[in-house]
Amino acid sequence: MHLDAVKEEARICAACYKMCRHVCTVGTITCSEADLPNFRAEIAWRAAENGAFTPSGVERIYRCCTCGLCQAWCEPGWDVAKITLLARRDIVEMGMAPQAAVTVNRNVIEARNPHGQADKMAAVRDVLTDLSAAAETLVFFGCNTLLRQPEIALAMLKVLRAADIEFTVLTDEPCCGEPQRLMGFVDDAVETARATVAAIATTGARRVIFTCPSCLRLFSHEYAEWGVLLPEGVELLHVSQFLEELLARDQRFAGSLTHPFGDAPTRAVYHDPCMLGRCLGEYDAPRRAITAVPGVELVELQHNRERALCCGAGGGLAATDLRLSIEIGKKVVNLAAEAGAGLLVTACPTCKQSFARHAGHMDGLGVMDLIELVAAAWPD
Repeated sequence: MHLDAVKEEARICAACYKMCRHVCTVGTITCSEADLPNFRAEIAWRAAENGAFTPSGVERIYRCCTCGLCQAWCEPGWDVAKITLLARRDIVEMGMAPQAAVTVNRNVIEARNPHGQADKMAAVRDVLTDLSAAAETLVFFGCNTLLRQPEIALAMLKVLRAADIEFTVLTDEPCCGEPQRLMGFVDDAVETARATVAAIATTGARRVIFTCPSCLRLFSHEYAEWGVLLPEGVELLHVSQFLEELLARDQRFAGSLTHPFGDAPTRAVYHDPCMLGRCLGEYDAPRRAITAVPGVELVELQHNRERALCCGAGGGLAATDLRLSIEIGKKVVNLAAEAGAGLLVTACPTCKQSFARHAGHMDGLGVMDLIELVAAAWPD
């Protein structure tokens, strides 16, 4: 079993009752011991011992955002997300994957996106004009940006054009494979990755900018482990890192930004996405980009940086248990309101979607992705 590689870590974690039981993204909502990291570790350890999962064990393994918050509080630093994902891989190979996970995998294979929609580029196709097939800079939007938050893609295009940066996109952009990996279909994810890398290589791009931190993390971590490699020397950047670089280098662009919300100062809080923060270690670039926007005052959420709360949609939970995912998302929005913020800024399309469900019912609180904020500050 794939779990044999982490069997001892799972056993030790299963016997421990430490801080993770007070911070677990799922467990603090369900108030169930069975949803805590140490219980999932016990399920994994027993499966590795016995060579089998029970149906209830499978359900618990998929009730996890794999957000890494438990590890941030764990004294020994056990990686329960890794244990969980290896367990899912074993579950898939045993033919026990939940139907929702099977559907996500099939959608990526057949429609090139986890949502199964026919035309992934529909929301931006009309504005993808005058682009060359090859350029130094390639924008990789990601499935959730294009299909769930296309305004993020449009903001990205606006900023690139305002900064006079020559760029290209994949006009039939494939999935990166992350949804498949999260659901346990790693072999299929590797095949998706190969096709994606082959498509990018044809553009001759020397740097790739991602609006989705999950896509970036997969490219920069898993692809190499899978032996799926971009051409040597290709730089991978999250949009926050691109913005930090742009604002520091291009004084014309930075000097042209205006207050996007009128005359009164706007109090904004920034939410650290799990993949960008805990997984990629990027905390400062988004904050520097926010503070570069005139009229925006940045304040911190109660839980921030490596201990930031998850939006609730990570790890495939939004596909396997949407109701639970939605309940989790309320926590961050409530914290933003308690901080007296008028704007909740994040840097992940999945996080934005989670928060927008709730912020729409709260007076005076808006939700934006980081690139949307900077694009709004650029005069039309």
